Amino acid sequence: MPESWGGSYRVLSLMAGSSADGVTAALVQLARQGPHWSSALLTAQNFPYPDSLRQQLLAAATLAAQPLLRLSITYTDWTAQQVQVGFAGRVYDILSWHPHNVFHEAEQGLTWSLGDSERLRVLVGKPVVSHFRARDIASGGTGAPLIPNADQELFASYETLLNLGGIANLTHLPTPLAYDICPCNQLLNALAHAYNPQLLYDPAGSLARAGQYVPALAEIFQSHPFLQLLPPKALSNAVVQEGFVQPFLEHPAPLPDKLHTATRCIVRSLIQALQQVGAKHFTLTGGGTHNSFLHRLLLQKAEEAGLTYISAPLSLVEYREAIGFAFLGLLRWLAERNTHPQWTGARRAHSSGSLSL
Repeated sequence: MPESWGGSYRVLSLMAGSSADGVTAALVQLARQGPHWSSALLTAQNFPYPDSLRQQLLAAATLAAQPLLRLSITYTDWTAQQVQVGFAGRVYDILSWHPHNVFHEAEQGLTWSLGDSERLRVLVGKPVVSHFRARDIASGGTGAPLIPNADQELFASYETLLNLGGIANLTHLPTPLAYDICPCNQLLNALAHAYNPQLLYDPAGSLARAGQYVPALAEIFQSHPFLQLLPPKALSNAVVQEGFVQPFLEHPAPLPDKLHTATRCIVRSLIQALQQVGAKHFTLTGGGTHNSFLHRLLLQKAEEAGLTYISAPLSLVEYREAIGFAFLGLLRWLAERNTHPQWTGARRAHSSGSLSL
């Protein structure tokens, strides 16, 4: 069991998002107060992937078995190095690790992420909790989203949380309902990188702002079958790449026009999702909040739809998912439920995740 710090626990959370741009690390103190929990962010850092590693991650799904397993070891060693340097001298009980996902086909019973938790356990010297999705999928669920389990306990004062990550997703607590909505930063970043290989993203959405709307591109986005599905539903990186990124890259329109059109399509999908769940007000988190063109357009359309925007502290905007995985990892360590059928459609709740003690 983790050591109790006056009734609380310290968890180092490592969260790899679907944008494949790096790892967000958060040292979180979690305390049980009666039947409820509270969290405090002690410190946090973002570790961007070196370009060579990032390129390997983007191509991971195409690798043969042996090179893929070698990449998994490389990825683990890089992760351990970030922890050893970035959190040297920091005291914590366990490490909760959500590594880079390569395959996620819930309907086929498949989910697989890079990372060797036993190796990380040896290199870092702390127990590791990882690979949170598999048990939910084995129980008939989508294996995602997982963060709503933490939202419900730690951030219940927010009615609707809208995350602008590599994939945009929503948690609406009154229903309760949570699901992936559409591609977000994965698509925008890929287009910005195609425009200029030195760019990992479109700074402040400036390229998109200069572009024009292309109806034929919008039709590619809006007609994708995933957008027609009812929740529970989870969008995999493979579907984003094959169904959205590649068709946009292959279209002959100028890249600023592609970025402009993609941004407007994302905003339209987000507004539709908020309306479908019956949201009255919403809060934004995730890296997409720094895209001022996306942010302003979303707030403009939300106001037109009668939706109220409620801002959140920067710690929540930047580190909500990392804090959430700290909580999920602790619950697994304590052998308490950290998945629920209401979010994923599984047959039952579980205490899910692999333990490397």
